[in-house]
Parts: sequence; C-alpha cells; structure tokens
Amino acid sequence: MFKTKSAVKVTVIATLISILLAITLATLLLGNYGAIIQNYLNTIIPNTLFGALLFVLILTPAMAVGLPRQIAALSAGFLFGASLGMVLATISAVLGCLVTLILARKFFANIIERNYPQQLAKVSHFFSHNTFLKALIIRLLPAGSNFLTNVLAGTARSPVKPYILGSALGFIPQMTIFSLMGAGLQVNGQQQLIISVILLVIALLLGGYLYRKTHNKLTLN
Repeated sequence: MFKTKSAVKVTVIATLISILLAITLATLLLGNYGAIIQNYLNTIIPNTLFGALLFVLILTPAMAVGLPRQIAALSAGFLFGASLGMVLATISAVLGCLVTLILARKFFANIIERNYPQQLAKVSHFFSHNTFLKALIIRLLPAGSNFLTNVLAGTARSPVKPYILGSALGFIPQMTIFSLMGAGLQVNGQQQLIISVILLVIALLLGGYLYRKTHNKLTLN
C-alpha cells in the first residue's frame, strides 16, 4: 500500500509539473500568434452550431482511439471558449468512452477470456464492484490512459450504465480546467489561465484525497 500511494503521489506531481511546463511553453510560443492561429482554426471549424457538431464528430473517434482528454479540452477551450469548450469536450469524451467500451466488449472480451482467463477474472472483479465510484475516481485523476481504462472495462464486461455515469461526472472537473486553459491561451486570456491552474491544483489534491480515503474499499471489494 505504501508503494502504491508513493507511486500515485509521484505520478500526480509529475503530471502537474508537465502540465505547467506545457502551458508555459505554449504561452511563450504562441505569443502574438495566438489570434492568428485561432482565426485560422476557426476557418476550418467555425465557432457556430455547425462547427460545434463538426468538432464533436471529429473529437469522438479521436478520443475513442486514445486522444488524451486534456488535449481535447485544451483544443475545445481554445476554439470555442471555456464554457462551450467544456461541454463539447465532455460530450466527446463520454461518447468516445462508450464507443471504446462497446467495441472492447464485442471484439476483445472473448479473445482475452480464452487466452488470459485468470487476469481477466481479476479485472472483472475490480470493475464489477463499486463501478460508479471507481470510474469517478479514475477520471478525477489527471494521470492514466482513458483508452486503456475503457478497453480493460470493456473486456471485463463492466456494467455500462454506472461506468459511463461515473466517467461522465468524473470528466467534468478536468474538462472545465483544461477548457479554461485553452481559453487562456487566447489573446488576453491570462486570467482564465491563472484560474485554471489554481483549479487544477485543487482537483489534484481532491483526487488524491478521494483515492486515499477509498483505496482500501476499492481494493478489497
């Protein structure tokens, strides 16, 4: 347990440092070119209802095959602003999660069951108990792969409804934070950038707290 907690702390700290460095580099590199880049992207994906639908149609399969949710939310915030960007990124993440889950259940579950029955039994046991809570906590933590989590849950035939609901609720804080970051990369968006960094630190602390509080329960059940 000590090693697990230490690994989580190291992962969270490394993730936070990486994100802050990425934001700093992006801000420095964009500079005065932020408005030019945004205008160019808006010619491809306009800030309209059609553009929002097009963005979701593009983002959903991208997230289904492994696009990190942080990048999706940054892009959404940069193109559509913090509020609409958060909504579009969250919808895309949930739909992408559902697509991967269904495909994994249909195409991978039987293969894994034949070749790795013991390993699959352990994963199935993990996802079959407290599914909503486990999905929620996994999504609250910024580290980890959405794609791999969804594939594991799908092959283990995790209950779909609680898994999707827990994921959807858990996606919202990070999508809000990174959409704010994306909006903050626009011209005169420094205030949103600062707010997003503060919220990210709070989310990391909350995710770590929830993990510590529920670690024994999640492991034993």
